[in-house]
Amino acid sequence: MSISSSRLGARFAVFCLVVAASLGTVFVSRAKAGTGASEGAPGEEGARTAARTTALSGATLGGEARGRDASTPVTLEAEGRALLAYPPSAEAAAHPMTVVYLHGIHGRAQNGCPWFRGGARELGWLVCPEAARREANGTASWGGDLAEQGAVVARATRAAEAKGASSAPGVAVGFSQGGYVALDLVKSRQARFRGLVLIAAPEAHPSAEKLRDAGVVRVALAAGSWDAAYAPLIADAKRLQREGIDARFYDLGAVGHTYAAEDPETLREAIAWAGGIRD
Repeated sequence: MSISSSRLGARFAVFCLVVAASLGTVFVSRAKAGTGASEGAPGEEGARTAARTTALSGATLGGEARGRDASTPVTLEAEGRALLAYPPSAEAAAHPMTVVYLHGIHGRAQNGCPWFRGGARELGWLVCPEAARREANGTASWGGDLAEQGAVVARATRAAEAKGASSAPGVAVGFSQGGYVALDLVKSRQARFRGLVLIAAPEAHPSAEKLRDAGVVRVALAAGSWDAAYAPLIADAKRLQREGIDARFYDLGAVGHTYAAEDPETLREAIAWAGGIRD
């Protein structure tokens, strides 16, 4: 099964649109926690603008941003290939699960991986493989079929297990194209995860029935308010809740097609919640 060029074109030509929506109980906002509101208070605009500038300053092709965490990750051996990873926190080390980050189109693992370090290390090992299809500019994209994509994820998971991670299903974090890949792998049983974090993937439209069949327990959907994914993912979160799936939407703030949230704690919360360690 391949990802058609027309499907990719429709999915990834989505940048920086402002969308107004009713947010409801599935909405999680760091700016006004517990209220479900998306608008900052009048006196907060200066701080929001500064945070927005910081979040967007490292933007690169495909909405990726260079990692905000300056610490050095470890390199694991993944069956003859180097794999970027972060080990679990001391609290998670006793029973670590695996969190797999799947980058977007024209992505690099080294760009996105540090942004997800916080919440992932609370759960266990964070592993960040790169897609097998290399681009001329040195980036990578998830072309090919599901078997090829699944093999990349399986190598990463086995590398974490070799370091003591549990073999039980963990969490997949997918940005843009990586979000579609994570969902396709779960639906096709090419990979098993208990939780999904799908970021800026407006056409994902997860099926509640297929998620249940695949053993997915929680689904976190996230986007910035300047991204065309914002309103569709809010709607998907509401629909999944109505259909009996534990789903939440996480607002990344006034940013476009990127995971560089105004408040990075939003990503920490989304990952930790998807992994089942936060209510």
